[in-house]
Amino acid sequence: MARSFSATCGPDGLLHHLADLRSAVPSASGGVVFVSGQLAQRASGVAELVRSTWRGIPACVVPAAGVLSERGEIEGDTGASGVLWSGGRVTPFALPERAGEPDRLLRETLARTIGHRSATAILFARPGAFAPETLEAFAACAPGACLFGAGTASASAIGVTSQGELLEGAAIGLAITGFAPPIVDASPASRLLSGFHPIEDVSGGVVLRAGGRPALDLLSAATASLGEQPSPQQLVLAALADPLDPRGDAEEPRGGEEPAAPRAERYVLRPIRGVDPSRRGLLLGDDARPGARLAFAVRDAAAARAGLEGIARQVSRSALGSAPRFALYLSCAGRGQGLYGAPDVEARILRQRFADLPIAGMHSSFEIAPWAPGQARLALYTGVLALFRAPS
Repeated sequence: MARSFSATCGPDGLLHHLADLRSAVPSASGGVVFVSGQLAQRASGVAELVRSTWRGIPACVVPAAGVLSERGEIEGDTGASGVLWSGGRVTPFALPERAGEPDRLLRETLARTIGHRSATAILFARPGAFAPETLEAFAACAPGACLFGAGTASASAIGVTSQGELLEGAAIGLAITGFAPPIVDASPASRLLSGFHPIEDVSGGVVLRAGGRPALDLLSAATASLGEQPSPQQLVLAALADPLDPRGDAEEPRGGEEPAAPRAERYVLRPIRGVDPSRRGLLLGDDARPGARLAFAVRDAAAARAGLEGIARQVSRSALGSAPRFALYLSCAGRGQGLYGAPDVEARILRQRFADLPIAGMHSSFEIAPWAPGQARLALYTGVLALFRAPS
């Protein structure tokens, strides 16, 4: 059993919604509450409300740029959404605010909460306090776990344990065991402008050559079709894929099944931070490593809509033979009404596919998206959909 809510509200209204969910799910085992606006600025007060209203239920309070549910999206206002569910064992955990050795901290934390068991880890990290390379240690720390999550809106998330302890740190997570792993998929809000080229020469985060050509020349060729004055919506980004794309390699043998266009390559988006005209290079950062593949993409509303429709369709198909319980949807704050020019576009797509299934989610500062088995990557301008279900 699961129930969700979303509302434009202050603390009093939130208390009412929390109490309603608690009454609707009497045997609840865990929950998540997303808050935006003034509630996000008062996350500690919200955590106190959750601790008292959902007494004995482990949960997480997540400050967000906006919130959403199957009913719609709340942007630019104070609001909250959340989901409370029964089933499985939920254990909140925190990555401490300590400098250095992020891999060791991750190993120790996940070893205590998950170990080598089959589990799900939902992680909410504060921007600037969580390094992308930390995720690279995840497979070794908890090889049987499914990891996904998102970046908060500046403030830290707060965990609430079943004993009523409040957990704070650079990142807060929920470890879920004894419950079927969710079906998780992700799609970037982008249209590729070029093919992928292997990166050959990198110096201090500056990509000098890829595909046998200077990186700046590749960018110029890729963006020629946009014209001399691209619109503000046409934000050009670098797209980075693995040398051998795990998703593409795994899906090719499936009887020639053709994936949706945005899923033809598994890639993450990165900003182009600068150019080096003298060396014809592009500053992309540490993620651009020799051997990785580089393409260029533009933020695109039509591609974002088609991508979300595609992953929603695929997740729904993958859930056949099971009973969907609830879903979480984590969408970049760079999507939403600012991208589509209209409200509730993504909420409507999810409602059309999943009807009245309880859904809660947020507009995030970045996303932690599934990659290969046991792996996840930090993503931008991406929507991450996770469907939790029980065997039918």
